[in-house]
Amino acid sequence: MTIGRKVLETYHREGWSGVSSKGMLYLLRYVARLTDTWITGLEQSNAAYSLLPEEKALLKRNEIFRNCHQGWRCFVIGNGPSLKSQDLALLAGELTFVMSAFYKHPIVKQWQPTYYCFADPLFFDGSEPMKRFFNDLLSAIHTTIYFLPLQGREVFLRDYLIPTEKIYFVLFRGNLGGSVLGLPDFTRNVPGVQSVSQMAIMAAMYMGCSPIYLLGLDHDWLAQRGMDRHFYNGTTINGHPVASGNLDAYSYKSDLMSVLNLWNGYENLNKVAHQHKIQIINATNGGFLDVFPRVKYETLFDVKNKSVTTN
Repeated sequence: MTIGRKVLETYHREGWSGVSSKGMLYLLRYVARLTDTWITGLEQSNAAYSLLPEEKALLKRNEIFRNCHQGWRCFVIGNGPSLKSQDLALLAGELTFVMSAFYKHPIVKQWQPTYYCFADPLFFDGSEPMKRFFNDLLSAIHTTIYFLPLQGREVFLRDYLIPTEKIYFVLFRGNLGGSVLGLPDFTRNVPGVQSVSQMAIMAAMYMGCSPIYLLGLDHDWLAQRGMDRHFYNGTTINGHPVASGNLDAYSYKSDLMSVLNLWNGYENLNKVAHQHKIQIINATNGGFLDVFPRVKYETLFDVKNKSVTTN
């Protein structure tokens, strides 16, 4: 096993926090194959644990989102297979946070997501398959705001053709699964996440949303082997040398530890939500995410009149 492969498995198991500063550089060289200039700059930034003035300004720009949806309900939508059994047409006009390959859902022809989130470092590796991924995304998504990792800024701006005025950057440091967490503040660093769904929940909390309803978070990896499942067929990133979607590429123990870290992160988010009287409720049809209270998705709407029910 190469050093890059070992570091990649550490990332899969523990998220950003499990990878040391030096290990992160190996990961980025292995997965991202980024320029030496950016790698050197990242190494210096990690060593000093400080930001350049330009980077600070980019985080300060997120101030416009602080409590911008105070008291609004919203929907954080994953890409699990359960989405095939839920009527997303009901979400027209709702505040939505989507992630990764959601653009593959045919519902985007009826409504466009409010916010679109990315967190996995594979999405800023600059590879040709990833460039094609974002070309396909931009052909389907015309109106949204993107939240992206500051660590991948140069690649996103250079290679993916997303309009800069639609991009806002998030700085990950630490580990959500092991953090003593306060209310997320996107003008500063936030804990590194195990899943982009956690990034989306933190964004919703920062914006003052409540209740925050979760959809498509099946989180069923430990109940199966073979190919990871989504609402769409095939892999998330077609032709990518690393993102095969094959769960057998990792040991079952590695998957266990990864899910444990993920669950710890959700529990930390739930604690903060309770402290600040924010409701996070799981409306996924089935699945294994038992950290949050459940609600049946259809009961959130008066289907006849497409109106909000009283919680």
